[in-house]
Amino acid sequence: MGEYSHLFQFFFSGITTGSIYALIAVSLVIVYRVSQLICFSQGEFFVFGALFMATLISKGVSLPLAFVISLFGSMAMGGFLQWLLIRRIQGSSIGNLIVMTIAIFLALRGLALIIWGRESYVVRPFTESQPITFMGASLQLQVFWIAGITVFVLLLIWFFFEKTMLGLAMRACAENPLGASLMGISVNRAAFFAWAWGAAIGAIAGMTICPLLFTQYTSGVMPMVKGFIAMSIGGLSSIMGSVIAGLMLGLVESYTIGLISSKFSDAIVFTLLILVLLIRPSGLFNSQR
Repeated sequence: MGEYSHLFQFFFSGITTGSIYALIAVSLVIVYRVSQLICFSQGEFFVFGALFMATLISKGVSLPLAFVISLFGSMAMGGFLQWLLIRRIQGSSIGNLIVMTIAIFLALRGLALIIWGRESYVVRPFTESQPITFMGASLQLQVFWIAGITVFVLLLIWFFFEKTMLGLAMRACAENPLGASLMGISVNRAAFFAWAWGAAIGAIAGMTICPLLFTQYTSGVMPMVKGFIAMSIGGLSSIMGSVIAGLMLGLVESYTIGLISSKFSDAIVFTLLILVLLIRPSGLFNSQR
């Protein structure tokens, strides 16, 4: 077992990183399915969730309470930005909408720089304990928190979209906006909640990885890029496809860094994206479900 322990270490590292990519990808899919818009500002909710939680904890707020406050604060921010900016230009071209999400990304990044500066922040693990050894790999308990929270979020999303009236209304808007409007469903309200949900999930990704990763105002760029790649590979409208692709990207990165070199990890990930888009432009698991 000893000679394979490093392979197991790379595996668990890849699952950890892949879970974060999967959460970002899912947040992008939720917004896209309702509004047919890719939100390029999604990575900033990752940053704001993590840094806001770190600030609250530094002020003496308990970790669970800081997590909840940051979660709902990010959710409110996402919904507010959709109401204030995106809804105002909803009828314009898709190019204008995409440029608006990029402008939101740059504005939020500048705001984060003003509030938190260039310092890096980290919080204590959700469970403070010595690493455990499993199959020769040394694992921080935070890894299990990340995996568990990812699974919980996915189950919650499934329940929301399959079992609640609001979730069914949002699905109707995603599948047929005109038909949903004729049925009396507010497409604008569905988009508002989609942005709120997406911001909350992005913040969860940032908050769960914060104990393992020093976070600063620029930390949202690569998770956003990798989440978008996972979304593209899995299928723009497929939640499960994005999850699978996110986990796959995490594993590819981890084994590339561990067995080859970190210099090639991004190149291999982007090459994988190119190959998938050439073979199956709609993504591996493109679906409206």
